[in-house]
Amino acid sequence: MDKNEFELIKNIDKLIQRSLPETNGVGIGDDCALLNDLSPTDDILITKDLLIEDIHFKTSTASFADIGYKSAIVNISDLISKGATPTNAFIGLSIPKNIDSNDIMNWYKGFIQACKKYDISISGGDTTSSKKHFFISITLLGKVEKNKAILRSGALINDNVYVLGNLGESSLGLKMLSDKSITNKIHRSTRIHLRPIIFYEKWFEIINSIKINSSVDISDGLMQDASHIAQQSNVKIVINKDANWQHVNSEYKKAINKWEMFEHILNGGEDYAILFTTKEEIEDSKNLIKVGHVEEYTKNQSVILRDKSGVDIAYTKSGYNHF
Repeated sequence: MDKNEFELIKNIDKLIQRSLPETNGVGIGDDCALLNDLSPTDDILITKDLLIEDIHFKTSTASFADIGYKSAIVNISDLISKGATPTNAFIGLSIPKNIDSNDIMNWYKGFIQACKKYDISISGGDTTSSKKHFFISITLLGKVEKNKAILRSGALINDNVYVLGNLGESSLGLKMLSDKSITNKIHRSTRIHLRPIIFYEKWFEIINSIKINSSVDISDGLMQDASHIAQQSNVKIVINKDANWQHVNSEYKKAINKWEMFEHILNGGEDYAILFTTKEEIEDSKNLIKVGHVEEYTKNQSVILRDKSGVDIAYTKSGYNHF
């Protein structure tokens, strides 16, 4: 593949816009597609994710129940980041011969466990065989009150930038699971990697109490996903190097090498936290911190790292690339 994921998506979007009728709502370019002509009272949101064996998960380090649970959570996180309530899931599985029916039933048990928490129905899907790898395709539908969806494109200059959730612990957990010299495989970070924690109730409390201007689900790293808001809103996002990171990463204060831990926080994927902007001031607390602010866009990077003395730190965002 000669392009990265986001360049490819841009090219696909251009082709679609040239070739097909305009979407009634919001199409490619956010966590979910939004369809605004299916209900007089609600907008319908749809998200889709592919999870591929040996790219997104390994059956040697995760149980089938864990893989099923995570397959649900990654989609639920996308929908709630837009302020939507998830309602219906559709499941596509491509199954190789080395995976038996007990494995698939355990996968479903994990998926159902995640869905049951949020009253999500499993409404259909498809299964087929695979020559080698286990392929998972999830489509999740949800709804939000008409014109109330929170998009990436709404950030305003002088907004505060917040994170709700855990940052960098999934990345640390993956490292621990992958390192054969580490014998403690039941560390908190490995559990968070295998079964991500989303703050569903807390997020809806926030939405219902203050005006949120923009939001994004952090799946590919804080810096990379912040850039999606910045680019869609045509602003610059400044991330504060000296934020209270210990509130969103329990290992931060314990780490001897703070920069290595900071790398997990800035670039570690699969956090499924929510990055959002608002004019309001929210006090830092466990799993909720102010990480920066929004400035007018300049020709420099759309996302920058800045220390408490106001000096910008040279830093190249990387995040997770699916290719």
